[in-house]
Amino acid sequence: MVKYKIVGHEYLFDFGENAKYQLKFKSETELEVKVVADSYFKSGIVNHFTIEMTEVRDGLYLLTWTEPDSGNTVSHVDDFTAKVAYTNITNVPDNQFWRLKGTIKQLKD
Repeated sequence: MVKYKIVGHEYLFDFGENAKYQLKFKSETELEVKVVADSYFKSGIVNHFTIEMTEVRDGLYLLTWTEPDSGNTVSHVDDFTAKVAYTNITNVPDNQFWRLKGTIKQLKD
């Protein structure tokens, strides 16, 4: 039995120009991220991450992961009911910290 309702679904996360990603929740601990548009990565690149997921309330999730290649850390607060996503990303190689707000659109069941 799947614990979280978003598992098995795919979404477009749109944080604005050059910051669009398809997220597919493969399991409660596995996330597949496909780059749609990004300033750093070519479109079509697919990454797989081990994630920690906490359901704060029905439809509201806290997600965290570390990108193994860069060491970047990513935190998401995703409200699938309101279709709003917030992310904080530490960009270790460039010594930057990003705070983004965007929209969530379900793509497939």
